[in-house]
Parts: sequence; C-alpha cells; structure tokens
Amino acid sequence: MSSDDKLISDEHLNAFIDNQLDADEKSRILASIKSDNELSHRACELKRLRELVQHAYELPSVRPEHARPSRAMRGSLQATAAAALLAVGGVIGWITHGQQYPATNSLDVKAMYLDEEKAFQTARVDDAPTIQGGRKILLHISTDDPQKLEDALNTTERLLQTYRARHVPVELELVANAGGLNLLRADISPFADRIEDLQFRYEELTFFACQTAINQMLEREHRNQVPPLLPQALTTPNALDQILTRLQEGWVYISV
Repeated sequence: MSSDDKLISDEHLNAFIDNQLDADEKSRILASIKSDNELSHRACELKRLRELVQHAYELPSVRPEHARPSRAMRGSLQATAAAALLAVGGVIGWITHGQQYPATNSLDVKAMYLDEEKAFQTARVDDAPTIQGGRKILLHISTDDPQKLEDALNTTERLLQTYRARHVPVELELVANAGGLNLLRADISPFADRIEDLQFRYEELTFFACQTAINQMLEREHRNQVPPLLPQALTTPNALDQILTRLQEGWVYISV
C-alpha cells in the first residue's frame, strides 16, 4: 500500500461509497482501490457493513400494546449484530455450497464466537469454547437457494448427530430470515418431512422464523395474511437481535 493510500480513512471510503465526493476525489480513491487489494477489501467490508445496518433498521411498525426497546438501544443492538455478520462473511466465509463432510468424527465447520474480552473470534466449531461442557450453537439461514436450505439441514443434523455420539450436551437453534423463511413456510418448504423428522429425533433442536422478515415480506408482497409456518417453527422478533444475544451468552454462530 502506498503512503497516499494509508491516508484514505474509513470516513473517506464511506463518503466514496455514498457518492458524496467530488469527481477528482472519487477518481483518486477509485484508482487507489483498483491498485491495492487491501484497500479494495476495506472498501468492500465498509459497503457490506452499511448494507447490513440499513437492513437492520428496516423494522416494521409495531402495535402499541407490544413493548419494544428504545430506538437508540435497538439501533445499537442492530448495528452490533450487523458488524458480527460482517465479521463472519468477511473473515471466515460461509459454509460452502454443497460442502462435503469427512467420514471421520471431526466437525470441520467454521464458527464465530465472542471471547472473554467480548472480541469476535473464529475457529472450527470443535475448537470454540463450550458452556459448562456442552455446545450451544446458532445456525443462520437467510437465502432461498434450495441447495443452501438443504445445506442448513445437513449441517444441523451433522452437528446434532456427532455431539450425541460423543455424549456431549448440545443445544442448537436454526434461525431463518429473508429468503431463508422458505425453509419454514408450510406452503412452500421443500423439506417439511425432513424438518418433522429432525424435530422428532432431536429435542435439543429449535427452529425459529424471524417475525421482522415476515412483516417485511407482507409489506413487500402486499399480503394481508401471514403465510403458514410449519408446526415445528417458532417465531423470534428479530433474527439479528437473537444472533447478538446468543453470541453475548456464549453461543457460537454459523451461517449458511
């Protein structure tokens, strides 16, 4: 990285991303981004963080009888959750499409967690800290790609099956938002029978659909009626809030 590139702050990159610079300044930063991989990576991360924060603030209107956190508190929680998701996507990547697991008893699945100083860390799920000798895992699905939906269930079953064989206590939550809601919708889920079977065999598994995502879907598609969820699915007010809460409680986070 050149000395000029080192002087490009995140503030300047944000202004560049938001199209708030004059033509000369935009040209200078664009040339630097094209010639420097590290700077290009910083710009991409800032852009993705901004998009995640914008998504987090797309909260539906709430009826008065439902108590909610203050706007400032909710914004802080959402921004932190968005930063957590950015860390996962930018640092360790997602579970790969059609991932193949080894025939051994090893779990080569990457996860994120908060360490004792509340800093984000990444590791194989087997190497992440335990809670009282057991595993607490939140698996997140946000795409309607059928292969990814199947990958989420494959990963869920693999984790539960392996830890049960090791006699390690485990609790796993699968949280779906955005396109991932298709996994838990009774009207269109391609895996209803498998979800029923998994829930029957593993009482330590819980499925959650994001209520915020459901409300956004209703507004976007001009629906008047909430699509039915599978009987195994519960709802959580907001997926990002749940991810952050679980991370703070010591859970590990895996995204498909």
